[in-house]
Formats: sequence, structure tokens, C-alpha cells
Amino acid sequence: MFLHARRFDSEQDRLPDGMRSSPGTSTAVDLAAAGYTEQEFFLSGTATAYREDGRWDSDGHWAVAEAGQAPYRTRLLVRVPSDRSRFNGTVVVEWLNVSGNVDVDVDFGYMHSELLQGYAWVGVSAQAAGVNSTGGSPLGPNVVGLKAWDPQRYGPLHHPGDAYSYDIFSQAGAALRAPRGADPLAGLVVERLLAVGQSQSAMRMLTYANAVHPLARVFDGMFVHSRAGFGAPIGAGTGLPKLDGPDGPRVVSPARVRTDLDVPVFQVVTETELFELGGGPGPGSFVAARQPDSERIRTWEIAGTAHSDAHALRILYPQYTAQFGTIRDLGALIPLVNDGPQAAVVAAALRSLNTWVADGTAPPSADPIDTTDTAIVRDEFGNARGGVRTPHVDVPVASLTGETVHVPNNGATTPLGADVLASLYPDQDTYVTKFAEATERSVARGFLRFEDGRALVSAARGNHVGG
Repeated sequence: MFLHARRFDSEQDRLPDGMRSSPGTSTAVDLAAAGYTEQEFFLSGTATAYREDGRWDSDGHWAVAEAGQAPYRTRLLVRVPSDRSRFNGTVVVEWLNVSGNVDVDVDFGYMHSELLQGYAWVGVSAQAAGVNSTGGSPLGPNVVGLKAWDPQRYGPLHHPGDAYSYDIFSQAGAALRAPRGADPLAGLVVERLLAVGQSQSAMRMLTYANAVHPLARVFDGMFVHSRAGFGAPIGAGTGLPKLDGPDGPRVVSPARVRTDLDVPVFQVVTETELFELGGGPGPGSFVAARQPDSERIRTWEIAGTAHSDAHALRILYPQYTAQFGTIRDLGALIPLVNDGPQAAVVAAALRSLNTWVADGTAPPSADPIDTTDTAIVRDEFGNARGGVRTPHVDVPVASLTGETVHVPNNGATTPLGADVLASLYPDQDTYVTKFAEATERSVARGFLRFEDGRALVSAARGNHVGG
């Protein structure tokens, strides 16, 4: 379904050769082995900034007015099947995350097992930090934006500021349907455009859905992954005091997805966002922003998962070191942080969103994680009750939390003691049987893909557990 309402006049062209052997944000995932290619393109035009028009309330029915225009030139990173016949008609457009003052394809990392089965993926350098940053990243002094990292390749880029990011993102999506100049998708026929964003980008995605989509109508569905209880400002900033400082822009808290949208919105939430990410219990927590599922809205809260986790670090650490050389030793954090099943559930959620947009079959609803007003309710093993269930929490060998233990926002994995495991699983066969039964339930409910369920059970057979 083609929903584009507003005319966009951006142009696309190929990037020149640079000093580096690969693009910025080039993934550590082996694209060639999956039959995919990676290319970059410039996207240029005139972008519009927006301002609030009237009062913004928690219901998300947010009106905006134009607040100026500015020329821009930014970057699209494109990954498509080498064999064009594999393309499934869906382009996933990711708002690249800049919390580390550099473009990061966080959701590609979580979704790649599904994406590399025929989707096209496009990462958009929508925010200024990914283009303009000259340092200050918590990842290390070598971590800089595109222009400083490779001036020869990215010198022509020009980003006027985050107030223009929403319209730049709209223009990126529109350019994939109707390119002017070089075609980033090389003639692939787009049937569905899905917008995705994680963490800071998810908060931008919420504001985009509530305030900008009703004007632009570019995307056919939106995936809001790991947001706090509020959206991002319509201008610059994140809304998070720990990133913006005490004098940064304030936002509506709590904020929900508006209920009159004409496209599906899928929210996926980990334990971390329930309270911690938004500053603790209160209006900034996702718990305060909960809303019922509806014809166009689904929310999955995944028990046993964290905002960032071992899966993300296993992909991003080699990616960062390949791009920047010496950085903070993220590899040392992998044994300390949450190693739950977020990636498997996110892959199932993306598949469900794609089906929802394609034929109207909505994803299953899930119970929220059990909470009080101030805390997650946990079982005797330390795992959350309720929420999207997986064998990792129903047949536990560890306590999986999304709350800070060693590393903020990364949760922890704490193995259960040998005596506890022996009481739960008298022998290996008992453990594998229970794990397989729990996996089958998760697959049947739509929270895991069949192929992931099969892989998890195979791994469980090699996980020597029992008395």
C-alpha cells in the first residue's frame, strides 16, 4: 500500500571513493556469505524543521507546524540481496542510532537473521552527530562522525541539525519509492516500507509516528524498539537528562502511540525500559506509558532481556574496532551483561510486522511483564513474571535481568547454583525435554520463529545441565 502524501524533492547520488576501505557503519555480519551487498549513497535536498502546534498531551495526538527550512546532504547505507529474485518487496529503513556520537545500526544487529532472508535494509544518517561529531563519544577518543572519520569520502555531507532529522528521514523513505538520480535499490520494486529505530532512535520514532507521519505518510509500518516512556523532542536533544543535561529540552511524559494512525506500530520493550531507562519509576517510565493493544498497535514486553546485551556487543565490538581501531573494551563486558533471547524475539516481531502490513494478519498480543508501581515482579529464580515468555525464563539455568548490575542498561546473567539446577533437572534429558516443550509453546504463540526454536533446542542439548 502506497501512503505517500507529501511531495519530496530529494536527490540521490553515489559517494566518491574515500580514504577507508569500507563505509562507516559497515557491519561485522558476513553479508557476502548471506548473499548480500552493501553500498552508500548521498541524499540531498531541502529539509523542513517542525515545532509544536498547540498543546501536546500523553495521548500522542501531536500537531506540528513548519519552523524553517535548510539544505542538507546526508548518507544512506544500503544492503540488498545480490540475487534480485530473492527480494521480498519489503525495505526496512533504520534510523541509525547516535547515542555514542556515531552512526550505529543497532536494529540491523538484532534483526539480521530475519533481514537477510530477502529484505532490503537502508540505514539513514538522520541525526547530526553521526555526520558532524568530532569526538566526545563514550566509546573512546577515536570514535567520530563520518566527516571527521573519512573527509575525502564524506566531506560533502552537510547536516543542519536534529530539528531537521524528521523530514530528512521522511525524504529518505520517499526516495526509495521514487528516486531522483541514482537509485539506491537499483530498480527493486518496493511494496512495503517499514521504519525502525532502537533506543534514542525509538524515541525519535515515537515522535515521528505521532507528529510527522500524519503529514508525510511515507512508511507502511513502524517498529519502535526499546523506548522510554516518552518520545524525543521535535527539535534537538533526546529528552533524557543524562544525555541532554539538566537544561535540555523537556518532553511529554508519559507519551503513548496515537490511536488514529493508518499504519501499524509495533513496540518491543525490554525490562530496562520499564523503569530504568526513563530515570526510574514515574512518568518517564515505559510502565507509565503502557496502552492496550488495538487494531493498529501491538506491544511486546520481553521477560529476561535488557536494553543492550551480549548479542549486541558480539556484533558491535568487532564492528567498532574495524572502523575506529582502539576503543573501549566492550568485549570484556560480554560475560557480565544480559545474554537473553532478545534478538530471537525481535526477529519474530519483525516477521510479524511485515505480515501485518502485507496481508493484515496482526501479531499475537502478549501480557505485559508483571510490575508494581515501582518494580518488576520476579519469581524465585530472579526472572520476571509475565511478558513475552521464552524457554530462557520458563526453563531457567540463570537469572536474566534487564536492570543494572554491572553495566547500566545492559542487565546481567547470573547462573543458578548447582544445587538449584539439580533440583530442577535431575538429568540432562529432563532439562532438554522441558526446554523443548517451552520452546514449542513460544513458537506456537508466535514469539519465536520456527527456525530459532529449532536452533535453541539444539543448543540446549549441548548445554550440560542436570543432577
